[in-house]
Amino acid sequence: MELLQRIEQAVVSGRSALESLGSVYASSIQSVEGAFVFMAKLPEGKRIVVGPVQTVANKFDGQWVGTLKACPLWSYNAAQLRSLFPWTAPCAIGNRVSFGTGDRVGLATPGHVRAFREFVVFPVLAQQSMRELGRTKRVPQDVIDDATFGVFQEGWKEGYAADADHIKTVDEAVMCFKTGFTMFTIDAADHINRKGVYLSDGDAVTELNGRKDSAKIREQYTGKSVRFEEDGVVVEFTFSEADLGRAVATYGKAVDHMVSVWEALKKVAGNTEFDFEISVDETETDTLPKDHYFVASELLRRGVKFRSLAPKFVGQFQKGIDYIGDVAEFERQFSAHALIARKCGGYKISVHSGSDKFTIFPIVGKYTKGYFHGKTAGTSWLEAVRVAAAKAPNLYRRMHKFALERFEEDRKSYHVTTNIANIPDVDTLSDNDLAALLDAVDSRQLMHITYGSILSTLDEKGALLFKTELFKVLEKEEEVHYSFLKKHMVRHMELLGLRRRN
Repeated sequence: MELLQRIEQAVVSGRSALESLGSVYASSIQSVEGAFVFMAKLPEGKRIVVGPVQTVANKFDGQWVGTLKACPLWSYNAAQLRSLFPWTAPCAIGNRVSFGTGDRVGLATPGHVRAFREFVVFPVLAQQSMRELGRTKRVPQDVIDDATFGVFQEGWKEGYAADADHIKTVDEAVMCFKTGFTMFTIDAADHINRKGVYLSDGDAVTELNGRKDSAKIREQYTGKSVRFEEDGVVVEFTFSEADLGRAVATYGKAVDHMVSVWEALKKVAGNTEFDFEISVDETETDTLPKDHYFVASELLRRGVKFRSLAPKFVGQFQKGIDYIGDVAEFERQFSAHALIARKCGGYKISVHSGSDKFTIFPIVGKYTKGYFHGKTAGTSWLEAVRVAAAKAPNLYRRMHKFALERFEEDRKSYHVTTNIANIPDVDTLSDNDLAALLDAVDSRQLMHITYGSILSTLDEKGALLFKTELFKVLEKEEEVHYSFLKKHMVRHMELLGLRRRN
């Protein structure tokens, strides 16, 4: 209460007095209808503080202390922020280079914003997949609200998007739109027939004949020679009837599904703008230029206005570590994909599992001419873990040992080559050596893929085993957390060749 009384006195004195208080986030201070609205760190936790005008304060749910109202970081209050300050609400990206930062703990947005302040790129600050939400026991609204509070805290008014990542069903897409998401990454993996690429010529033609729209598809592609050339990159191919049949067999149902999701979103969105991303990367075979062209052309033919497309590239894009594979072959393939995207409508190539793929980032920036979408997720979680390793070594040791117990189960939904034998026994390491584990491939992946278990497992009394304690550390050491996040994200953006802000 004494702290709020000091804040109350500062409110009377004006903005400069408020900015001088260490408990007030100076970047968050806003004036509206004669009232101040800002975020402060109180003994009971962060609060939105509003006053002294009652008509403004009454928009929020909280506790009055004198002429001020201290309002918890609840969903209702996030909605009020978005209403009063539209810049705290997500919006569509449009035709801008963009970069997504998944936040599995809901506390990373300020650190992400500090990185984005330095580069000309549109941020996707709210980004989660249904799988990630399930593992962290969050709901889509949590993702929007956490980004809202982080954006408000930092006073970021340049806009941001919210990506409903790896959506698989129409119902998921519609639900996320109604929640406030503005970008929809459609994962069509369940509708891609991986065996289609191996069909014989005869079986491929039979597959083509089975399509109701086979006549239109034949007219569009059969015998068509495609040639694109630019800056020394050449893409050239011709569709035989069998080639077309294999493309239809592999991607035909996936295209149908993407059209269905698009039409459902258009119906619910009306005139509201949103971003639509196509993901065909969750497959075992690389996306050939011919297949990329077929998928993109079919979607455009059927009226789908997508902003970005994620092919399956050569090599391994394992979670949280650098690219594994033939870099020269990646460059050859990527240059073709980037050229097709530029010539077939100007959409962006999207690089999924883009966390820490530092070796290939210069290639991405070069061949897209700086116009792309990058997507990271778990790498930000690892920076939260790094804070624990640096500032709460006992907590980190317990999390690490628990992760080893969970690893075999949690790795089942990931393709990783982690070798547990390469990870040293944490009991043999000094406290000062723990953070270095987050820089080694095997221990990095260990902590990366067990995030859901670490964040959601309960102890024998029904309390969260690690999450509550970890969050207390992140709140206490928030400036360290933000600095780690900023440094790591800046490295991504520098290697991608993004232009610095003036």
